[in-house]
Amino acid sequence: MRIYKDCLEMIKEVDRDLLVQGISVPVKHYQNKRLEGEDQLTKELVGVSFLISKPHQKRKEMVEFIFSEDHERIIKYCEQEFKDRTSGKELNPGNSYKIRQDMWQKFMVGDGSKFDYTYSERMHWQFENIIKNLEEDIHSRQALLQVFQAETDNFKMGGDSRIPCSVDYQFLIRNKRLYCIYHMRSNDYFGHFPIDIYVTTRIMEFMVEKLKKTYPDLKMGSLVYFCGSLHAYNWDLKKFVVY
Repeated sequence: MRIYKDCLEMIKEVDRDLLVQGISVPVKHYQNKRLEGEDQLTKELVGVSFLISKPHQKRKEMVEFIFSEDHERIIKYCEQEFKDRTSGKELNPGNSYKIRQDMWQKFMVGDGSKFDYTYSERMHWQFENIIKNLEEDIHSRQALLQVFQAETDNFKMGGDSRIPCSVDYQFLIRNKRLYCIYHMRSNDYFGHFPIDIYVTTRIMEFMVEKLKKTYPDLKMGSLVYFCGSLHAYNWDLKKFVVY
């Protein structure tokens, strides 16, 4: 597993790895949209894993690295997405999409007012349980926040409906630090990857703040990331940063 000191070091190395080592894979869909022709092509890394020692450091620089001309708006989006996910409410469509409608409006379903799902719908009720679990057992291995739901999502495969790219987050307290293990099945490098990492670090800070009532000396630990498919779509390949 690769180990990086901060988010900026990570994104530079992952960018190079995907550009140099990525293989060409044709795919049939993008979220809930069918793809045709050259749009099916992706550059992909399979089985990506790394650890960021200090994930709260240089996360804004990480976003700027990918979204150089639009980073202020994307950071605003990240902060609102974090607020939506930790709001304790079932929000659909939520508030963050309004900041990035150019990305999200096309994925709305039905009368165009909602998404197939939102992360706040999946996550909102779980925080209370996992915080309670860690408060009662500091070394618990059961503080798992699950996003992908097999009982429903396994029946939506095929590309006609969106299913979560994130599978789960596991939180562990060891040596007075909160660690997070983040597991994804699929991650769009130029569309969402730095955003997913940023939001995860904000969730870690949220968890630390909640748990400080029980563990006053608790600090933020490292972030471990696993992903089945980290990929870039054909229309984004010109965006690679070569340094």
